[in-house]
Amino acid sequence: MSVLENLNEKQKEAVLHTQTPLLVLAGAGSGKTRVITHKITYLINEKHIPLDKILAITFTNKAAQEMKQRIKKTLSLEKEPQWISTFHSLCVKILRQEAQNIGLDKNFVIYDEEDSKKTLKDILKELNLDLETYKPEKTKSIISSIKQDMDESILEFYEFTMPHIRQIYQKYQDTLKQNNAVDFDDLLLLTVELFLKNREILHKWQSKFDYILVDEYQDTNKIQHKLLKLLTGDRTCITVVGDPQQCIYTWRGANPNNILEFEKDFPNTKIIKLEKNYRSTTQILQTANKIISNSKGKWKEKVLKLWTENKEGEKVKLAVLSTDKKESEFIARKIKDYKSQGYLYSDMTVLIRMSFLTRNIEEALLRADIPYQIIGGVKFYERAEIKDILAYLKISLNPKDTQAFKRIINLPPRGIGQKTIDKIKQYYKTDWIQAVYDAYDEFSNKVKLGLQSFLELVQYVQKYANQQPAQTAKYIYDAIDYENYLQNKYTNDWEDRVANIKELFNALQEVEKSGKTLTQFLEESSLSQAQDNLENTNTVKIMTIHASKGLEFPIVFIAGLEEGIFPSGRAFEDIEQMEEERRLFYVAVTRAKEKVYLTYAKQRSSFGNRFQETKQSRFIKEIKEELEILGKKRPPKTQKKVISDELRIGQLVSHELFGKGVIKSINDNRVTVIFEKEGEKTLKKGFLKGL
Repeated sequence: MSVLENLNEKQKEAVLHTQTPLLVLAGAGSGKTRVITHKITYLINEKHIPLDKILAITFTNKAAQEMKQRIKKTLSLEKEPQWISTFHSLCVKILRQEAQNIGLDKNFVIYDEEDSKKTLKDILKELNLDLETYKPEKTKSIISSIKQDMDESILEFYEFTMPHIRQIYQKYQDTLKQNNAVDFDDLLLLTVELFLKNREILHKWQSKFDYILVDEYQDTNKIQHKLLKLLTGDRTCITVVGDPQQCIYTWRGANPNNILEFEKDFPNTKIIKLEKNYRSTTQILQTANKIISNSKGKWKEKVLKLWTENKEGEKVKLAVLSTDKKESEFIARKIKDYKSQGYLYSDMTVLIRMSFLTRNIEEALLRADIPYQIIGGVKFYERAEIKDILAYLKISLNPKDTQAFKRIINLPPRGIGQKTIDKIKQYYKTDWIQAVYDAYDEFSNKVKLGLQSFLELVQYVQKYANQQPAQTAKYIYDAIDYENYLQNKYTNDWEDRVANIKELFNALQEVEKSGKTLTQFLEESSLSQAQDNLENTNTVKIMTIHASKGLEFPIVFIAGLEEGIFPSGRAFEDIEQMEEERRLFYVAVTRAKEKVYLTYAKQRSSFGNRFQETKQSRFIKEIKEELEILGKKRPPKTQKKVISDELRIGQLVSHELFGKGVIKSINDNRVTVIFEKEGEKTLKKGFLKGL
């Protein structure tokens, strides 16, 4: 098969261009993955670059796995390519090899968000600081910003209201190092710092790759951009693919300037636009183009106009429902209709801007006996029961891991309290297991019995975990009578948790069969993402729009198109945030292949089964002429318009002095409101009037 077979002219141009840096602006459904996989094949077959000298980076494990499978099939390989990965997976590989150069053991552990927040809580307690002033979630977010921007001057801004933030940051980093641990942001930061400090190591990794390809470039942050510049050096061997219109992650550090100004950082860049869409109907694309045509500022320069040779298709439909319950019932009814027409449940998805909307939708699907899966909830490897068993395995590999030790020392309860842990801490020198041995004689016979059972179990795990992880996990489960523990602690859903543990055993058996080490498995589980839980089952998928990125479905329902929900109330005070909300709407619509339903409720339920009036999303107004409007009936007369004294987040309110606004948060009698003209204000409830 020719490497250029089944490619259009623009795609061919992108595959063949290697003389200068290349920026491929690829619209939704324009075949960008096809371009990347064909280009890898071209580089191997025509440019004679070995596969292991080509680095391809994408943003999700799911996308990386799909790309590996495509390349494996195209090149008839026995094994998957090892240098197709996410940014974080790439940096893990580099840091495992270079661990001694950054003061870590190669068996370092990766802390997830929960581990990081627990570490911060411990630090705040140790420093005797107020958890309200230094909320672990907010503090972790600040630390992430510092690392993603490689800019400790950010601390100066927060020191006005959080005077101890610098001390917390330093202690957090010291604690991670002491635990032989890194957080997600460290994976990137430590790699970049290593390259900047050690030119010899940088040159080694530059020479490792003869060509670099990056997908979803609009989602890169400053440090990822810096990493690519370092790996590329003064060479021209880089192709990046992305779509500024799908930049929806600035809230977690994505820097749109990386793609908007790519040619400034990589001189002589060639730009190729992929605007032919292979996914959606003409009507869907017309609506999508209309949405994004309202973009402002520098975004306009790189706006793509999608077109297709696909059929005309149906207009995007707008369903206006009287209440949120009716909205969910409408969606369930339509799903049933399409199922009776021959569609599968898995052909359909319900996309939402905010996760609280799932409750009504779930209830409606349950009543209609429609099978569904929620994507983007608690990730499998972040479930409490999974983390409990994995903590025993982690401590066997890395006995310095404080969070793993604290999780299991009294799990199940074996009479070991905080005083015992504090005493053990005084004996800590090299690791926690040794500290338990050293402190052993300090305790009563009752505590010694508990410590003895703990040490015997850990000894077994240390001996067998790496070679027989599945068998060892099963041994832990039985030895601590974990099923009984779950029954006592989680009376409602303990059986589901037991099923999750059994699924963990299956996953560990796969590790044994594949020849991977326990370290590799723990690394992959730490880097798991929301879409990794996407089951290939005949179920309707319910997810946030952010979680839907990169996916496609024949039929898409987008619910809750109301001011304060979509767009989010937070965007009212910030033009850039509002632009991102518009791009998010564009992403939602372009997930669809055949049909799109937009829905909103004129009244949304509040506390005490009362209703609050809503306001139609501004995005609907912008595209109204493109829509087919359904359900124009007014709410039944029996339904009274209620302006409740009980205010809710996202509600439209007015103030005599400040005008109209949207409620951002409520704390007892104090309400924080984002006003259209006056910005954010915190006021007493009595001064606000619901609209």
